[in-house]
Amino acid sequence: MIRIGKPYIETKNKKAKCKCDLFFNNNKKTLWFEVDEKYSKYLCIERGDAYLIGILHYAMEKNEDILVDIPITEDLLYNIRNILVPSLSKYAKSLNNIKITAKTAKPLMLGSSIGTGCSCGVDSFSAIYNHINSEYPGLDLTHLCINNVGAFNESYSKYGVEKVKKERYEKTDEVAQYLNLDLIKTDSNYQEVIKENHYRTHTYSSVFAIYILQKLWKVYYYASSGYDYSHFNLIDNDKHASGYYELLSLQCFSIPGLKIYSEGGEKTRLDKTSEIAEFNAAQKYLHVCLNKSTNCNICSKCKRTLVTLDLLNKLDNFKEVFDIEYYKKNRLMYYKWLYKQHLKNDSMIEPVYQLLKLSKNEIKRELLLYKPFIFTKVKSYDLMKKVLPNSIKTKIKK
Repeated sequence: MIRIGKPYIETKNKKAKCKCDLFFNNNKKTLWFEVDEKYSKYLCIERGDAYLIGILHYAMEKNEDILVDIPITEDLLYNIRNILVPSLSKYAKSLNNIKITAKTAKPLMLGSSIGTGCSCGVDSFSAIYNHINSEYPGLDLTHLCINNVGAFNESYSKYGVEKVKKERYEKTDEVAQYLNLDLIKTDSNYQEVIKENHYRTHTYSSVFAIYILQKLWKVYYYASSGYDYSHFNLIDNDKHASGYYELLSLQCFSIPGLKIYSEGGEKTRLDKTSEIAEFNAAQKYLHVCLNKSTNCNICSKCKRTLVTLDLLNKLDNFKEVFDIEYYKKNRLMYYKWLYKQHLKNDSMIEPVYQLLKLSKNEIKRELLLYKPFIFTKVKSYDLMKKVLPNSIKTKIKK
């Protein structure tokens, strides 16, 4: 069993830490979440909502029931117990329909602010673009957030997690000032305490961060993962990104007084890239890289974004954040990569490949010469993955 203790706040050096002791079969670990002291009054210690959400997927995977020492908002507990947990466990071999024991309480309904995350990626800037000076002024953004709940550790181990975090936090500060919005910078040991695959569980860790500041938010836009709603799926949900079922999970995580939207889920990543192509903030600060704190031009996310911008005829708009000259000198390499992703059935890249087929891009003629070779290489590798032992595949890959 996992027991969630009572949260408490400690203040030191102009920082406030909300701490909570978690007991994993009597093995105590303290989970903390830190904000600037001026936001301490919004840290929620009256409810265990954040911790229940944060530990939920882990507990289902480990088949551990949960006992909570503090009340859970009634609507949230109902949604999790009666809708989310049964739905996920029904269609996943490694997730279990666990028991959650907790008292209930009414929603706090104290928040009045509207926020979204600011990772500076395509999804992030799309969410920001759509909620600044919109036709719904009561739903426009008041705050941006940058949270450390797993993404940094997952992506930047070679370059240096702390180095990237410091540099990205500084750059996000510039974005907030540029847009004249307040920025909340947070830190946490979440991933050290709850060790899970960030790709499969990012919704839970991100909503954990939202709920820690439950007394601040009225509305929060959670930027969807780049797959549109046509990809909604619960089958084998334990093997795929949690973004595939955000239509369900974020609805379950919304309560009276705190609405969490799956923002942008009606759009593909291509749609969003097209949308922000004329957005000045994105042109100055877009960061999609998996390797370092600036765009490297060669990781998969950089390649995807550059090819997309090229096909949209918007490359030069982003010369401040990409090495456009390098790209232009090596365009064929990028389009060969695009074709390989098409052969691998990369659903996020497929709309971009279809755009290439419809375009009058002269690179298509050059690519035709390489298609048979690439097709043979990719399909041979797919066959190899199915029939060769892992030890042999590792040697060949090296």
